[in-house]
This record gives sequence, structure tokens and C-alpha cells, in this order.
Amino acid sequence: MNRQTKTKGLSLAIIFLIWVSLVSPASVKAAANIVLDGAFGDWVGQICIPDPAGDAASVESDLLNFCFANNPDDPTAYFMIERPSSKGWMEIWLYLDTNNNGLYQESADRRVRVSYKPQGNHSSVDVSLYSGSGSFLGNIATGMDWGESMHDTGGRVEWGVSLDSLGLQAGQPIRMYAQTMLGGTISDSTVEVQWSPANALGIPILGGILLAGSAWFVHQRRRVRA
Repeated sequence: MNRQTKTKGLSLAIIFLIWVSLVSPASVKAAANIVLDGAFGDWVGQICIPDPAGDAASVESDLLNFCFANNPDDPTAYFMIERPSSKGWMEIWLYLDTNNNGLYQESADRRVRVSYKPQGNHSSVDVSLYSGSGSFLGNIATGMDWGESMHDTGGRVEWGVSLDSLGLQAGQPIRMYAQTMLGGTISDSTVEVQWSPANALGIPILGGILLAGSAWFVHQRRRVRA
């Protein structure tokens, strides 16, 4: 067996194991409904994709976990980013390939910009929405306390976007990945994942699975600038 075949087989095995763990009834049962309140206990048991530590241009922009979830009968997609403990400002871009064709620059696709600023005993989080081609579509939230404060670790931030704003139907498969920016350049990036957000009865099939072409050993993927 040559090295290429071994690598491909190992990558697919890892992907399968991740998929099994993500869609298992035990992990689903453990997850609580997400509430946007700057507290993060409700993210335990949700789908999270880890990212290697120390591979970004700064601690402030170093991604550690990218998580996503739905609540039953709630037409909202929820997201959470974790970084190391930090008091600095963080700029996040979430890219969504809404028609699942591997392209992110089409007008039907979506980009979500998140500005996270930890403060003394609270945080300030702004969320805005763009089309895949870069057109500004509107503000989703301004000055919300959806992240950890400086008195906490300053490491986690959460937000939500309605499926309608994303142009999605419940159960529609999409591709997505997250990036952080520092000084106008890309600092860190997650792997691409495929997800089918749903708003009712679909929790057992809400598997967020790595695409077959993505391996855990390859961190930096094709990048799309904001």
C-alpha cells in the first residue's frame, strides 16, 4: 500500500470516527438549548470542530474551537468560537456556501462578520451580514453581551443568525468555515465542514461532518478574503 493510499484511508477513518461521535445519541442528549447570554455551559455536548493552538499570528486571533448548533423549533443557526484567554479585540468571518457547491463568492452565499471586544465585566459583540460577493446586507446585532468578559477568560463568543437571513430552509446542507483577521490579513482558519441546520425534530441528523476531502492533518485550506 503506497503512502497516498494510506493517508487517504487514515483521513477517511478519522472523518468517520468524528461523524460517529458527533451524531451519537449520547452527545445529542447531553446538549442543552443554546441561549445567547455570554454564558457557555449550554455549548457542552454541541458539535465543535477543534483547531490547533498556536498556529495564528497572535493569541487574540488564534482559533481553538468552532461550534455550531440548533434549538428545536427555533429557526436560528447558532455559532461559537473559542480562543485562548485574551483581553484583545477579535475579528471573525464566517463563510457559508449556502448552495453547497464548493464556491463561497456567489451572491446567494453568505458571510457573517463578528466583532468581539471583551470588557471589564461584560463584552461588546457586533454581528453583520454580507452576501458571498461582498455586498452588505444589514446588521444582525450591535453591542450585545454575547462573549466572555475580561474578568472571565475573554476566550469565547457566541452569536446567532436566522435561517431566513441566510437564505436557508431547514435541513438544507451547506458548507462553511471560519477565519480570524488581524491587521487586514488572515490570521487563522478552520477546516471546512458540512452541516444541515434544522429547526425541528432533526437533531439526530444534525451531523456536522468534515468533508471527505478535508483531513485533520491539513489545517490551512483555500482562503477567501472578506
